[in-house]
Amino acid sequence: MHQDDDEYSVENKDEELSLLFPRYAEFRPDDERRFMPWLAVLASRRIPYRVVYRGDEAWIRVPLRRAEAASLELMTYEERNRDWPPPEGEMQSSGSTQKAFVSDASFASFMLFFAVLFRFFLWVENHDGLGEWNRLGVWDRDLVLKGEWWRNLTALTLHSDAPHMFSNMFWGFGLGSLVGTEVGVGAGLLGMVLSGFLGNWLMAFLGVSGHRSLGASTMVFGLLGLLAALHTWRGVTLIRGHRGSLVRVIPWTPLIASVAMMSLYGAAPGTDVLGHACGFALGVIIGLAWRIMKVWTLTRGTQFLLGLLSILLLVLGWVYALA
Repeated sequence: MHQDDDEYSVENKDEELSLLFPRYAEFRPDDERRFMPWLAVLASRRIPYRVVYRGDEAWIRVPLRRAEAASLELMTYEERNRDWPPPEGEMQSSGSTQKAFVSDASFASFMLFFAVLFRFFLWVENHDGLGEWNRLGVWDRDLVLKGEWWRNLTALTLHSDAPHMFSNMFWGFGLGSLVGTEVGVGAGLLGMVLSGFLGNWLMAFLGVSGHRSLGASTMVFGLLGLLAALHTWRGVTLIRGHRGSLVRVIPWTPLIASVAMMSLYGAAPGTDVLGHACGFALGVIIGLAWRIMKVWTLTRGTQFLLGLLSILLLVLGWVYALA
């Protein structure tokens, strides 16, 4: 008995010393569903650990010399998976957590926008005063710099012929539906019109005297810039903190692909290369601004007002042109 008492006493002393001077750190997630992912994080970073139990609670024990690294990895994991897994009730009620590739609202809104633009093209083409409409609304660098700013808007609604119109309808509807799904219909429409409007303004300062153009392609390439900025930002955010040359390239893939697409379709013979480039550049800037402002969190009412504002800008341009 005496020997057993001595052994018990020594074990107690070791346990007391370990509590006073711990040689390990312990971690435990608030949500039990995070426990196994935490183990996977530590294993993937080759941080040694043990699972210990205190009653019904499981804890992750890590050597003290690796505690700081373990804490950093777990904090990074939590930051990137802040909203996952969702509450069980939310998962059951939603049925799926995946976002639609194209939302119904975005699809319908951009289809309506370009359908109205096509109807306007037909009306102008069949109107007796076709030449007058083009004279009043065509983009002319010299006139814009003399103060006729509205041409930056009116030129977006004019097209030289049916193939020109159909090309912009096709690309504008497709890209617009994607952008509207990402940031909301109103923000998508406003971003498109602003990229065209401001892109034409930029072209006025970069172009040469006598430069004239018309068409919605400036804002169509603005949509491409918006989409590139939104997805590049997302890629950089998701990949931040990792290492490796391949990883550093991956986030920029959407932007690189968009530049390649602009070079392929926006620099064809006979096209307004400068206008396409200016629209694309302004689209990238607006896309970054929309991402920082998190416009997709706006209410439906606010999104509706942004969409209405984009239409009113185009109408305002023609009001000034016809005045």
